[in-house]
Amino acid sequence: MWIVVDSGSTKSDWVMVDRNGKQTATHTMGFNPYFHSPERVFAELTKKEFTDIIPIHDINYVYYYGAGCPDESYRSKMKEGLTKVFPNAKIEVSHDLLGAARATCGREPGICGIMGTGSNSCSYNGEKITDNVTALAHVLGDEGGGVQLGRLLLQSYFYRELPKDLEIEFEKAYPEGKDAIIHRVYGEGQNVHIASFAEFLIRHKTHPAARALIDQAFREFANRHLKKYDNWQNLKINLVGSIAGLLSEELDEVFKQEGLHLGTVVRKPIDRLVEYHLSDKRL
Repeated sequence: MWIVVDSGSTKSDWVMVDRNGKQTATHTMGFNPYFHSPERVFAELTKKEFTDIIPIHDINYVYYYGAGCPDESYRSKMKEGLTKVFPNAKIEVSHDLLGAARATCGREPGICGIMGTGSNSCSYNGEKITDNVTALAHVLGDEGGGVQLGRLLLQSYFYRELPKDLEIEFEKAYPEGKDAIIHRVYGEGQNVHIASFAEFLIRHKTHPAARALIDQAFREFANRHLKKYDNWQNLKINLVGSIAGLLSEELDEVFKQEGLHLGTVVRKPIDRLVEYHLSDKRL
């Protein structure tokens, strides 16, 4: 039996495939080795609600694609935690960006991006990532992702730049008040908390002020990331992630204005990753 995992900072999607090809799906919290230790991974994945679904000692392969795994040091940290959980499995830990490329491009070349809690992008040759504009994560980057959308909204609210009608709606949605909001976004899991405010912009996306913030984020993603790759004018931009899926029409409009061509948009890449590995002759 083998498992494919697509893990963002907010949520992880798991699909187990048994010897007969039967698939079993489940979900856990998101993992990111920037924030989570191997011990935390082990603790979460040995809870009864997970082990009742996934027979951890019977798993032979684990294909893990995760946020926060851009280099070997972070991949090793994640692999350490997974090895404790699945002691009999061969474990491959890859960056979620490679998972996004495989899910949207398969074994064909293209440009791919992630627009979920955070954001990232790459050029892909059908086998591996060939170029990657540095992703600066939630402190300095995450352009176009939920973190930037949430940050732009919070800045507009606290700097008194929201139109009065949208400000009233914001305070109805978050009645805990300004001090509680600040405490939350500067606490543990800052990226996830900040990104949670993107939901407000999505709900109010037809409001001109909300749409302006959405367009600003998407335009920055296009110019700071996608336009840095060779031949971007002629290649379709393939995307995965919740923001890309929920705001695909708005993305398409901004991309057209920027001379980009939107290709495949997949909100959850897990099913396509399972298909990718089903074609793997090693299995």
